[in-house]
This record gives sequence, C-alpha cells and structure tokens, in this order.
Amino acid sequence: MNIVLAANGAEGSLPHAHTRRKFLVTGGNGFIGSHVAKALFDRGEFVRVADLSPSSAFAEPICDETYTGNLCDSHFCERAVKGMDTVLHFAATMGGMGTIHEGNDLTIYPENSTMTFNILAASIRAGVRVFFYASSACVYPEHRQTDPNADVSLEESHVWDGGIPKPQGHYGLEKLTSELLVLQSASKINVRIARFHNVFGPRGAWNNGREKVPAAFLRKALSIALAGKFPAELEIWGNGRQRRSFLFIDDCVKAILKLVESTCDKPVNIGSDRAVAIEELAKIAVQCAGLQAEDVKFCYDSDSKPIGVCSRNSNNVFARETLGWSPSVSLEEGMKQTAEWIREEMKKNLAGRSDDERELVLQAMQCSKLVDLMDSGIKFAILLPITSRGSNPPEECLSLLETFAKSLTRTTWRDTHHLGGRQFSIKVYLAIDDGDDFLRRTDESGMNIAEAVLVSHNISDVTVEVCKHPSGHVCAIWRQIAKRAWMDGCDYFVLMGDDVVLEDEGWMRDAHAQFAQLAERVGIPHGLGLCGVYGHHLPRYANIPHRSPYPYRYFQR
Repeated sequence: MNIVLAANGAEGSLPHAHTRRKFLVTGGNGFIGSHVAKALFDRGEFVRVADLSPSSAFAEPICDETYTGNLCDSHFCERAVKGMDTVLHFAATMGGMGTIHEGNDLTIYPENSTMTFNILAASIRAGVRVFFYASSACVYPEHRQTDPNADVSLEESHVWDGGIPKPQGHYGLEKLTSELLVLQSASKINVRIARFHNVFGPRGAWNNGREKVPAAFLRKALSIALAGKFPAELEIWGNGRQRRSFLFIDDCVKAILKLVESTCDKPVNIGSDRAVAIEELAKIAVQCAGLQAEDVKFCYDSDSKPIGVCSRNSNNVFARETLGWSPSVSLEEGMKQTAEWIREEMKKNLAGRSDDERELVLQAMQCSKLVDLMDSGIKFAILLPITSRGSNPPEECLSLLETFAKSLTRTTWRDTHHLGGRQFSIKVYLAIDDGDDFLRRTDESGMNIAEAVLVSHNISDVTVEVCKHPSGHVCAIWRQIAKRAWMDGCDYFVLMGDDVVLEDEGWMRDAHAQFAQLAERVGIPHGLGLCGVYGHHLPRYANIPHRSPYPYRYFQR
C-alpha cells in the first residue's frame, strides 16, 4: 500500500515543493500504527515511532527512527515528542474479546489512561501542533447494541444517549474518558479523534489471544485446511448471530490521514457501515481457506467465552460529509488479502517441524485464547529457609528477616509497580522446620509471625511451608519449596537466606534480561539456565535457576 496525500488531504501527487513534516506515531510498530507510519514515511514525511516493541511486522522500513520505551514513563514521552509537529497516539493495551474482557479491566484502564495522559501532556509542553487520538467503538452505550436482528448504525452523538454513558467495559470507559481529556485540551493543541470499528488486515495480531475475530476465523479455517482432516469443527464464541462491521486496514489508513489533515476537532467514526453476522464472517473465512461448507462444522461456545455486544456497525454520514471518505474495499476482498498473509505466516511457523509437532501446532491454532493480563507477567519465587536456632534471643531471626524484607521491597518496587511493558511479581516461600517452635508461632490474628514481618513491609504474597526433614538435610528443604513454587507457576527460583541484604535496584529485570540474552546467544529456549549473583561476603553463587519445561523430575530426587 502506498498512499500519497496532497497538502489539502486529497489523494494524489505531492506538491513540487514539499516541506517534510515531523510525525511521532506511538504504537507505531503495532497493527494500525505501523500501516500509518509506513504511509507517512512513503510519502516523504519524517516519521518517528515510539513503541515497546523495537520492530514492526513489515520487512521494509516504515520510519526514520524508532524510540523503544514505555509510554507510562513520562520522561520517555517527553523525549519522544521533542521536535515533532504531529503526534498520532495509537499505543494501548488492547486486542479482541480474548483480551479486552472484564477479567483484564483493572490492568487495561490504568495503563491506557496513563499512556494517554503522559503523551498528551508531553505534546502540549513541547508545542506539538496536532494531536491525534485513536479511540474505539467500545465507547458507545451497551443499551443501543442489544438487538442481534438489527443494524444499530452508531452515530457519533449516540455516546451521550440515555443519561450517564455506559461504554463496553473498562476498555471502552477509558477510551471515552481519554476522549474527554483530549477534547478538554483543544484550546492548547489541535486535536483529532477517531473511533475505530473492528479494523483488520495483514500484519495484525493473528495467533496470540489479541487478534480480532476476522484473523481468528482465518487462522482456524486455514489450520483446518492445512491439517487436512475433515469434517472438522470451527470454534465460534457466542451463538454466531452477533452482528459486527469490519474495516480493512487500507481504508482505515486513508481515513486517518484525511482526518489528520482536516480541521475537524470532533470524534469521527472510522469503520464500515455494513454489518454481518459472526457466522457469516466464519463462512467467508472458510471460503478464503479453500474449504467446502461440508468440510467444516461450526461449534458454538456461548457460556465460557466473552462475546461482547449483540450488534454494532458504524454510521459514516459524518465521515462522508466531513472527510469525503467512505470505505472502498469489500469485506470479502479484505478477508482474501488477510488470508494470504496469515497463510504465509503459518507456513513460516510450521517450517522445519516434525509431523507430530506440526499436527499439535495446527490443532492448537484451531482454538482462540483468553489472555489474562494479571497472570501474564514474570513471577519470581523467593525461596527463603529460615530458622531461630542459633539466634539469641530467638527474636533476633525476625530482626534479620525484617532487614531482608526492607531490602527486597526497596529493590523490587519499580519492577512490581510500574505500568505498561513487562510486569514482574514476587512470591516468597518461607521454609520453617517442623521442630522450630518459635517460628511456628502465630500472632493475634492467626498469621505466622515470620509471615507477618513480610506482610508488614507490603510483601503480601507469602506461602509458609512447614518442613519435616532430618536435621542437616538442607537440600531436601530447598527441593520442597522449589517444587511448591514450580507447581504455582513461578518463572524464576531465587534461593536466599534470611541474612541477605539486597542492594541492586532492578535485579529482577536485569536477571530476566540476562536469560533472554543467553537464550538468543546460545540458541536455546528461553526457560532454562542458571544466573550467578555476587555477594560481599560470598563467592560467586549460581542461585537463580530459571523455569524450564523439564524440572519436575529434579524435585522428585
């Protein structure tokens, strides 16, 4: 796709004397952002991308420079906007119904609102001329979208129908409140707001739980075709009668560029006004995969999966009148082009696999995933054997534990509290000997006294393991708590003593980065290895084993 705009926003050739403008595209290595960045770059503009990811799905260049960082960091935002004329803000924690369901509300809202506030504030302070905000059709009230037998044709003004707005989930609520934040800033910066309705196309998410339904259906249908076992079931979330409209990415990019070049400072729908039943979309995907109707049986999941509203499609009257824009790519043509791209991605994924591996991968691709953002971070297990033996008085061991707790809190606070990007958490496993009467005591609330010390320093995820092993069998104690941490799904296992004082802030992210570099350098899966840690009074000691797929046998030794 190569879109060229004249200065007035009409498609055509660039003026002879073109002044190169400077654009920042946040989320510019994501789906919509990367297509917009490439369109601007191809027409000769200066394009800077700011993204957590260092690269896009395009093989060719899409920008002049990339700033890799977290928009939840206000200092990164200030650096990213410096010298820019126009900021296009696409970055968000988002996805299809596998991601923006209510289970992720408490992660989505604070991350997205923080990113928008930071980049908008930085843009205003830097004197940016135009700020574009990517909103969503999820801002529209749910009560307007309850009839599965009718096209609701959502107009921009419908957000405020019926009193207090009731958007779809915290994702829609955040988009609406951020719209208001952006509009409130219109006296300080030129604002543009687009409400996207189910944009799809090549280079979008297709197999990680963040994909929209067109990509999900195409992946499932193509995997059925490649597996070659008929008839096969094709999974559909809901009863298939839900209605949606879908906009191809090329049309979306054209609308965005027209909106940016316009003087419109009101929210504008960017979507298709043609709605289809989800079951009809599945049939189109089956055709794009080269399958016959009798090859596939639709399997409906109406109970265990999120399905969203009953009916939604865009009303494009305002977009036509204001921007002179209407979609031009049919749903069938867009699905065909997307299928061709996903088919090539699947071939890359399957290349070099054994027949058994190939079969398992294709089987997995026939199901969509639910993403749990609360549980998708990196969890460090702190394996902490403690004893009161040798302490005089016994309470001395609790003083040591308190010193350790303070150092653990201080050195992990940033990694466990920051928004956006890689998330880290800690879970402490206290190993107490069955014969240690002092440490087996509880406080007035019934909490173990050692656990209470950790909790008093805001270390709330603590498991107390009472160990019954012969005296001197220290390794057996280690194995017991390590096995428990493994069963709990921890990613790293850090063996420490209660006399340890941690000094390096950020040691968790540093350890994770070292393992990632090791995996890339040696060519092994990220999930196996040991990391050495230095101490002032200890020799180098490899005490951070990383989770691997095969350690359970070790815990049984």
